[in-house]
Amino acid sequence: MMAQPIRRILVATDFSEYSRRAMQYALSLAERMGASIDLLHVWEPPPHLESESLVMIPGDPGSQLESTGLAHAGRLLHAWSEQYHSSSVPLRVHLERGPAADTILRIANTGYDLVVMGTHGRTGLARLFMGSVAQKVVARATCPVLTVHGMEEEQEALPVG
Repeated sequence: MMAQPIRRILVATDFSEYSRRAMQYALSLAERMGASIDLLHVWEPPPHLESESLVMIPGDPGSQLESTGLAHAGRLLHAWSEQYHSSSVPLRVHLERGPAADTILRIANTGYDLVVMGTHGRTGLARLFMGSVAQKVVARATCPVLTVHGMEEEQEALPVG
């Protein structure tokens, strides 16, 4: 069976170093294959904002926090798109709100040929969280998912001598 040509690549980012490596990998792949890249960041509201009992009222601290969080994520996403702008690879950005894995999957299943993402987020809980997001996406996506690992071993290696 012939592999489907890769024309549309979705890169999911959490703005971590792992996501940066995934983006660089996706760019070189897109250049070689003549593909376009859609860069996606999913802003996940803090858990206390998701409570069913919390009604969003304009001027409410919750909605203020949400709009500030989304605006900040939008600025980061724009900065990333500027940094990775390439004359040969069309790049579009998408900012979504919701549970990360479900949102990435919903977007990924709308006609992408490949999803590229880093396998670890920041550190501690965020790192575990991003790992679980990548695992869920790998398990449930209808298109191939390429996960790009960070190089922790190199950072932790002690100088010899």
